[in-house]
Parts: sequence; C-alpha cells; structure tokens
Amino acid sequence: MTEPEVNITELEVNVTEPEVNITEPEVNVTEPEVNITEPAVNVTVSGDSITVPDENITVPENLSIPEIISPVIETNGTISVINEETNTTTNLSVGPDTGGVAVSPDGTKAYVTNLNNNTVSVINTVNNSVEATINVGDYPAGIAFAGTNAYVTNANSNTVTVINTINNNVIGTINVGEHPSGIAVAGTNAYVVNINSNTVTVINTINNNVIGTINVGKNPAGIAVAGTNAYVTNANSNTVTVINTINNNVIGTINVGEYPTGIAVAGTKAFVCNANSNSVTVINTINNNIIGTINVGEYPASIAVIGNEAHVTNLNSNTITVINTINNNVIATTPARSLPVPTGHCVCAIPVPKPPCPTCPCPTCPEVPKCPTANFSSKPIYAVKFTDMSKGATKWYWTFGDGTNSSERNPLHVYARPGSYRVNLTVSNENCTDFKSSIVNVCPQVSKANNTQVPPGDSAPIY
Repeated sequence: MTEPEVNITELEVNVTEPEVNITEPEVNVTEPEVNITEPAVNVTVSGDSITVPDENITVPENLSIPEIISPVIETNGTISVINEETNTTTNLSVGPDTGGVAVSPDGTKAYVTNLNNNTVSVINTVNNSVEATINVGDYPAGIAFAGTNAYVTNANSNTVTVINTINNNVIGTINVGEHPSGIAVAGTNAYVVNINSNTVTVINTINNNVIGTINVGKNPAGIAVAGTNAYVTNANSNTVTVINTINNNVIGTINVGEYPTGIAVAGTKAFVCNANSNSVTVINTINNNIIGTINVGEYPASIAVIGNEAHVTNLNSNTITVINTINNNVIATTPARSLPVPTGHCVCAIPVPKPPCPTCPCPTCPEVPKCPTANFSSKPIYAVKFTDMSKGATKWYWTFGDGTNSSERNPLHVYARPGSYRVNLTVSNENCTDFKSSIVNVCPQVSKANNTQVPPGDSAPIY
C-alpha cells in the first residue's frame, strides 16, 4: 500500500500516466493498474444505459487535477470540488442524496452515486461539469473502480451495476447478496459487503462473474483493502473480519468498539469508526493488533483518508474530526454544513440508524429492556348481584336507584359509593306487567328491616 501522503498533488504533472501512484487512498482507487484485462462483455447487458460522447478529453500536462474532498460532500444534492493548490471550491448539482464518490484512475472523472433517483452522475474534473447521468439499480450506494470499469452497489436491488467508464455505458448487472453497500477492489477482484446476508460477495472483474461468497459477522457495513487483506466492519458484532484476498479465506476477527461502520486504510493502519462508542479504533494491518483508540465526535459513521489525514464524519454532532494518521492525534474538528457523507470505497450506504436523541424517550431511541417495579392501588367496589325470583316473566327491566338500568334477568351492578338505593323491577310477558320496588342497602350501612348487611358481591333478592 502506497503511503497515502505521497504525490497527492502529482496528478497535475503526471495526469496522463495513470499507473503512477493510483492506489492513493484519497482518490479511493484500489489496485487500478492499467494492465488489467478489459472485462468481457458476456454479462447481462442493460438496455437503458445512457450514452455520452465518446471523444477523449485531452488533459494539459501542467493542469492541476482537483481532489474531491469528503468534508464537503453533503446529502443535499450538491457536491463540492476542492482544488487544493488554489484552495478554491466549485459546487455542482447532482442527484438527490449523494451517496458514494470514486475518481477514475486518470483523475479526469468523478462518479457520484445518487441514492434516491437511482442514477450515477459523471463529473468532468477538468472543467468541473456534470457530463453524463447513468441509470443504475435501486438505491445506488457504494462505488469503486477496477481498470476502466466502475462497479456500483444497488442496495435495494441486490445487484452490482458495471459501467464502462470509456463511454459511460452500462455493460452488466451482477446479482449479489441482500442489501449490498460497501465495495472495495483488490487486484482483479471486487469485494461487495451484503448487510442483510452477513456475507461478502467476490466478483472477478475480468469476466464479471461471482467467484465466491464469504461469511463474515453480523450486518457487515464497511470494507477497505490493505495489501493482500480486506477488512470488513461488522456493525452488530462489534468486530472487524480480516479476509486474505489471495485465497479469500477469513484469517482473523478483531474486537473493536460498539457498532463499527466506516473504515479506511492509511499506510499500514486501518481506521475503524465505532458509531455508538464515539471513537475510532486504529489497527496495525501488519499484525492485525489494535494500536490505539481515538475519541471523536458523536456517532462517527464514516471515514475517508486524504493524504496524511483521516476525516471522520460525526453524524450526531454534525462535525468532521481530522486525525493525523502518522501519530493518531486529532488535529482539528470542523463543522459540517449539512449531514456529512464521506468518499471512499465504503461509501455512504452503511446501515447506520438515526443518531440517538439527546433525551429519551423518543422515536429513534432503541428499546432498552426494563426490570419490573412492584406497586399497586386499591379501591372498594360496591357490587351487588341481583337475583330474579319472579314467576312467569319473559322480560325484565331494572332501575338501580343511581340513574342506571338493565334489562338482564339477573344483573350484577356496581355502585359508585355505599348507601341506600331504591331498586325497581318491572317484569312482563305477553299478557301483562308487574312491578316491585325495594330499598337495597349497599354496605357499610345496615338494613333496618332485618338488621343484616348486604355486603358487596352478595345477592340482593327481589320478591
């Protein structure tokens, strides 16, 4: 892995030599050597691709190619292009809810996934204009380059769209796992993280065939490549799975912070965002040991490396934490103008829930199991069961002396308070009607007629 700070500005002098330092993490192109065989076209060809002019753009030798920087990528349908040499910014309108960004190996184009209109915008980085819009799958999220092809994960379609970046035609659609998101390229293979399948799909970028499926942790979120290893964050396992990309075997599992999501590599270090721990775990990719933990903002979800700096997006505090990747120190915290979205091969469709509210309860707070608390209250119920003892009746009508009535034969009536109540019963059949009235004493009063109580729940016969 080339040290990320090397030749970050050399694009302006070597722009026509794509083989020079293409693996720089700030442009997020992994193993893009130009000796990769052109992928075969024996895959399913989409009929609705958008063709743009085929003429090649000639880049002047001394032109400074601007870098696309993560702290200013936003989800409001715009993307900002920063020229680091002149420190000038150009804002471009793309699709709604910007997802991932990847820069072509020659640095002349940037491809932006637009989450909510199912397209990819192609930006000409020479003149900072949107030169094409390409229809892809449902909810395009991650994007990465392999040779002259761009691979786009479609989270809701469970597919990967293959774009020929020479003419911006869609040349294939590949079925992968459930809810694909992050994607990274190692050599001639593309590794796709499937969030809901707990797997990584391996695609051979020479023929665009799926050559393997690797089981990882629960809800894998992000992926990054360091040397011959791929590192996968497992959000609900609080681990990172290490895959040997030569034989596609899992060679290790590393415990990190709570709910790891975004991940990026700088030199021999991997930086893992722990969203619920408000921290970044630093892994030595030589021996896969944890060498540090860095406190950042609230709910760090994603990360991108630019030169010697790692930029962490803190969703809940709406800030960017800048980390010096050489000494692992925080060197700046800057406000984000909108919900920040990072660039990188694990772009933004990571399965992060909404940041927690400052105080609970609220709709976005997780349900926490609670222990029971013992308590009770009591209130006397003045219930009287009335038993009909009439003869020959077929209909009954009771008035209970408290403004209520019933047409049941043997009603159970609940009084609001104790006292003496005049209860009337009217009975009838097809021939005539009869009437009976009596005082019912509801405890604690005592009946004067027979010196007995009628406690709640006892019958009060009517004769």
